[in-house]
Amino acid sequence: MNKLKHLFFLVVASLLLASCGKTPIEPHLIVSADTLVFKGNDTLSLYVTTDNPERREFYVNIPFDWMDVRPQSGRIAEGDTVELKLISHIYDYMSIKEDFLYLTSSFDEKQVKLIGLPEDYTDYTLPDTLFFPQDINNVVMRINNYGNTTLEYAIAASTDFVSFSPNSGQLPMMQHADISVTIDRENLLMETRPRLYVTIDDKVDTVLLIPEKKLMLPNDVVDAEYAKATDLLVYVAADATLNIYHPDTKTLTSVQLSYTPTCVSVSPDGTKAAVGHDAHVTYVDLMAENVLTTNDISCDALDIVLTNNGWTYVFPNHYGWTHFSCINISTPYAMETLQTGRNIYGGTKGKLHPSGNYIYGADNGLSPADIEKYDIQDGTAQYLYDSPYHGDYYMGGDLWFEENGERLFTRAGTVFKTSETQSMDMIYNGTIPLDGDYRSIAWLDQLDLKREIYLVRQVAGWSNEPGPPFVDIYDSDNLTHKIKIGLEKYAVANGVDYTIYAACPYFVFANSNGTELYVITKANGSGMVHEWAIQTIDME
Repeated sequence: MNKLKHLFFLVVASLLLASCGKTPIEPHLIVSADTLVFKGNDTLSLYVTTDNPERREFYVNIPFDWMDVRPQSGRIAEGDTVELKLISHIYDYMSIKEDFLYLTSSFDEKQVKLIGLPEDYTDYTLPDTLFFPQDINNVVMRINNYGNTTLEYAIAASTDFVSFSPNSGQLPMMQHADISVTIDRENLLMETRPRLYVTIDDKVDTVLLIPEKKLMLPNDVVDAEYAKATDLLVYVAADATLNIYHPDTKTLTSVQLSYTPTCVSVSPDGTKAAVGHDAHVTYVDLMAENVLTTNDISCDALDIVLTNNGWTYVFPNHYGWTHFSCINISTPYAMETLQTGRNIYGGTKGKLHPSGNYIYGADNGLSPADIEKYDIQDGTAQYLYDSPYHGDYYMGGDLWFEENGERLFTRAGTVFKTSETQSMDMIYNGTIPLDGDYRSIAWLDQLDLKREIYLVRQVAGWSNEPGPPFVDIYDSDNLTHKIKIGLEKYAVANGVDYTIYAACPYFVFANSNGTELYVITKANGSGMVHEWAIQTIDME
């Protein structure tokens, strides 16, 4: 007889002797343990008896799928002991499972907590990171002991700007210790990757400390661009404002607009912005931070392109064959003209080639999707030609340029060479490898200085559903993946606690010297009044 079963019989016997000569008022089911811990594909026994003199049926209910039990039912009376075999199915890739088994009969019900640990899991757990929301400087770190012995723990920090209590102690089996961790936020923001070192029975684990430092935005982002020439991040918001983020001072200023914006473009020299609206376009001086002109146009703006000389090209939010608008908005009451040559398909998005002489467009709503080129050297755009391919390569409906203009990258990750000569223009040059479900690019930036591509993903297809909370960095020469950088989560207050939400990325920009990345993110589904933020990633 094993030790657990022997101990169970002694407990049961004492209970029954204590009740001799008396009729139990309320008969009970009696179980040998209230908690069982399984590691990997484990089998453990649970013994069941009762103080009920009448033989009654009992049932075992396990409302989850990582555990089997045999038998699942039976009949039991005083003096009987039934052994239940519990068989777990926990695999290496699974996280910890904590669920309840329910024993029921007509006279009683018992619940037993079942904890499942992956095969290679340690006997204790603690978090990989501790997140400190902007308004919280103290959080609790919990250490759980899932083993069958008492653990010794001790804690140290990588910096003097973190304090904690207690800093050491003993942790009995199946118990937990709550460690109060407090940060000196102002000083800790200057630290590089602050962390705690937790020693448990001679094994040292590292816990990364992350104080929230994203800039929460006061409005909802509609569209955004970054001016490397002036190092300004510009976005338009649903509250009819154009907003300018100044990374050097980490401050935000705004310009009031007369109409709700739908898109924005920044001039190559970084001094002006053009904002598209329904039937209007606004010209903004980013240096003086004021509106210069507002002109009428004959379409609802889906996308917009601005040149250094004020010529602006507005792609309509209209499905079907059409032309896009061309207008020099540097003067009030400017005359609008329509692009000449072959029609474009409504929904096309355009980007200015770094030469300033051409716009390349990516159509949407057509199959197969394609990319095309327009000449803007005479002001009014002229349609030139499309790519030499017809369904040979995925395009995806949007595009971005290499800084030097020698290549373009499509939303689907396909890369093409560009050229002044048609026979050499838009020629296939490789594919950015995008694995998993998120095989479309939401936004891309490229920096010649580091020969790197920075991108954030979204769900493949025509959906605008954002992708995972990461920035992917690729080598722009050979298109190989270099690193994935996780984004800072959002913490939403919930009474005395808070709920963590992933940061969904929509835009990513590299500054001119490659020292920082700026990522515009949103806490989708958080319920916050303002869910958007700008996150800064240190690349030095």
